[in-house]
Amino acid sequence: MNQQYYQQYLQEYIADAIRNSNGTNSGIAEHLWEMPVAGKLSRHREEKRRALQDARAAFSEHRHWPREIILKHLGVEFEAD
Repeated sequence: MNQQYYQQYLQEYIADAIRNSNGTNSGIAEHLWEMPVAGKLSRHREEKRRALQDARAAFSEHRHWPREIILKHLGVEFEAD
């Protein structure tokens, strides 16, 4: 697995979930679970699937943590617009 692509997709998925949810950890988790999983013919499929899986798990299992801690746990930086 290419870590550079993994981090890129993880960043993209989380940024999209934050922008398109109500901003709570529950809302972010819900949006992540609604995202489609990469298909068989998708480029960088393994990296996309793992990034989405890790983001879903972090926001679902750690809803009680502050968002900044979850992002740091995942190694993702996000700046609000």
